[in-house]
Amino acid sequence: MTPAARLSAAASILDSLAQGRQPAEVVLKEWGRANRYAGSGDRRAIADRVYRVIRARARLVWAMGGREDGRALVIGSLALIDGMPLEEIEALHSGDGYGPKPLSKQERARITAPEGQPPGWIASGLPEFVVEDFKATFGDRWAEEAEALMSPRAPSTCGSTGRRRARMRPRPSCAKPGCRLSARRGRCGA
Repeated sequence: MTPAARLSAAASILDSLAQGRQPAEVVLKEWGRANRYAGSGDRRAIADRVYRVIRARARLVWAMGGREDGRALVIGSLALIDGMPLEEIEALHSGDGYGPKPLSKQERARITAPEGQPPGWIASGLPEFVVEDFKATFGDRWAEEAEALMSPRAPSTCGSTGRRRARMRPRPSCAKPGCRLSARRGRCGA
């Protein structure tokens, strides 16, 4: 799949999520079964985009002028979450092949408009009902704590091989002159 087709698929999955009451995982799995042509890399990229949009949904809806359809949320995520310039977004939305149709004047205006000042709960990325508890718990630092909590996740491609490699690394040498730290035993040999 092309990157543009992945965006189109993510938008349709977000629309399906909005219409139904199934969890995102189930909708993504059903989409993968119905669209066997999508390889594992395609499914991973689409799922990553869908989950990024879900995590930042309130901010994206606010930035896109209240539009909650999948297309608007994906366009907003490209501009606000990925920091992609307008030219690249327009290149992905050319309407070629299975990609999304070209940007409208309103969509172009929303992603190029200066952000303004969103409400505190939108800027922090927290759901509105949690903000008062955060303010009570963290006081004036609530926004910093919320940003740290809601920062982008680690990539989902982390596997166990990284842990095995970390165990196999030799230990650092001792600071004593002439030390031959045993990598196996971890003891100083000086």
